[in-house]
Amino acid sequence: MSDDSTTPDDGTDGTESGPADPPDGTPGGLSKRTLIRLLVGFGIGIPLLVEGLTFLGLLRDQFGGSGGDDADGSGSTPTAADDGDAVGVGDDMLPETDRSETLSGAVLRESGGDRWPLSLTVDVTNTGSTDYEFQLLDVHLEDGRSVDGRTSTDRLAPEENRTVTAERSIPAGSTPAAVSVVALIYREEAVETVERRVDLAKIPVRGG
Repeated sequence: MSDDSTTPDDGTDGTESGPADPPDGTPGGLSKRTLIRLLVGFGIGIPLLVEGLTFLGLLRDQFGGSGGDDADGSGSTPTAADDGDAVGVGDDMLPETDRSETLSGAVLRESGGDRWPLSLTVDVTNTGSTDYEFQLLDVHLEDGRSVDGRTSTDRLAPEENRTVTAERSIPAGSTPAAVSVVALIYREEAVETVERRVDLAKIPVRGG
């Protein structure tokens, strides 16, 4: 008597199979070729990005209006930033008078001692009809200190011109921020006095 029993056909071949392995055995299904491409891309892209940022910085310094450390070609360094109300060389120091008081020179010299010489030169023309006198007084520093002094044109007749230079010795490394000025207008009935603290624009520092 033969055994006619058969094994049920369940569609399997008797071998067990699990989930398919990721390509090339890399985690998350990322192939080795793709990973290599990403690493190469980062290796090339990062240096290019750094070089690009450096180039943009150079362009900004060149055309951004900084002007460099020696914009006037004099080998000097400015001591303070310009202010909208500050007076620089070529400006009138007392616009409220009907006379001309033009700041024609401003120089701070760096010396080896503990004091630096400051020179302020003003060209004064009495364009009025009565006598006039202009005075440069104390120099005020950015740190709140001041240096006393008085320099005057003396009394000028109408149409008379005089150039005066105020020489002040300020502490080394200090920045002059303003100067006190006084104008005396000799009218027939009385002397009119105009006093003002004039803010100074940047003054070049020169050696020697």
